[in-house]
Amino acid sequence: MIAVQGRGGVMLRHHLKEMIESSPKKRISYHDYMAAALYAPTIGYYASPKKKIGSRGDFYTSGNVGDAFGRSLARWFVHLIKVCGISPKIVEVGAGDGKLAYDILVYIKETEPLIWDSLTYVLVETSPYHKKAQQERMGMFKQAFFASGAEEWTSMDGIVFSNEFFDALPVHVIEKDDGALVEVFVTIKDGHLLEVKEPLSNPDILSYLTERSVTLHDKQRYEIPLKMVEEYEKIASNIESGILLTIDYGYIQKEWMEPAHHQGSLRGYYQHEMIGDALMYPGDMDLTTHIHFDTLMDRGERNGLGTCKLYQQHEFLLKTGILQELKEHQETDPFSKTAKRNRAIRGLIVPGGFSEHFRVLVQTKNLAVTAKVFPE
Repeated sequence: MIAVQGRGGVMLRHHLKEMIESSPKKRISYHDYMAAALYAPTIGYYASPKKKIGSRGDFYTSGNVGDAFGRSLARWFVHLIKVCGISPKIVEVGAGDGKLAYDILVYIKETEPLIWDSLTYVLVETSPYHKKAQQERMGMFKQAFFASGAEEWTSMDGIVFSNEFFDALPVHVIEKDDGALVEVFVTIKDGHLLEVKEPLSNPDILSYLTERSVTLHDKQRYEIPLKMVEEYEKIASNIESGILLTIDYGYIQKEWMEPAHHQGSLRGYYQHEMIGDALMYPGDMDLTTHIHFDTLMDRGERNGLGTCKLYQQHEFLLKTGILQELKEHQETDPFSKTAKRNRAIRGLIVPGGFSEHFRVLVQTKNLAVTAKVFPE
């Protein structure tokens, strides 16, 4: 693939060059590289004024494949509020362009006027580009409020959820090389970004490996999600009672040790093509990793959250009633609105479909009616 770098990408490369050359050892961690490439003000991928989601962007999310995903979540949220007595407050962390929030709010407005009148929906998002898109899309809803971080909402009673939030956070990269653990850094030579390895010395990484009892095979790469842990702790500690829902792709520790995952999971997405080299197209390409679900479960327990279950996404959607979104029709046109919508729904629930790589972690805190978390 030949790519023409945009102005933001050129500026980001210059920014990275300055970061590397000003560092004492002329290299930066993958964590710092990803943080700059994704979040540097005005020039990072998520901070830049560029369309990222959908056919004209670089990737899709479940919430952008029609409205059935959002309506299924909304149907479940209504159940939690009416049956489990959860407060009618919803916080979406990493709310992106607001499409999912819009679909959820439209469903509640159409079907539950009593809940609608008392509902609060907080969209948490750091990207200025996406925040502007949210406000343009959600301006009609007095129920919608906008925040930049978890510190802006505290002592939460209600529903907190994220959809593909943790996978976009920076990670450190380590490897076992000839029997010794090394950290992989990023440097620059003759204008090209390159990897360099040094003996692992970061105490936070070493502490994570000890805590998780991680043992690597030789030549195995492994991402250390210190930022994920930090952000999750902020979220979990702000919940007094309710539901914490995490939708993302990732593995538990046993799966991380399978040979198929020995090269790690750090990759890029550029114009809907997966790019194995994370150093290509900085600023113009999304970067992502698979998350560590067992870490979230353990950290949740430390913060008083109990794990209901880790579901496959299609399994979760079936439990929340997505089949109710299918509509009968007699149209012969396969490209009609109804036909396309039904295909999108089937694509979310059939084997090998959009949901195949996604999982849903449901955690609860101080709920009186945990047995009825899902409709029967």
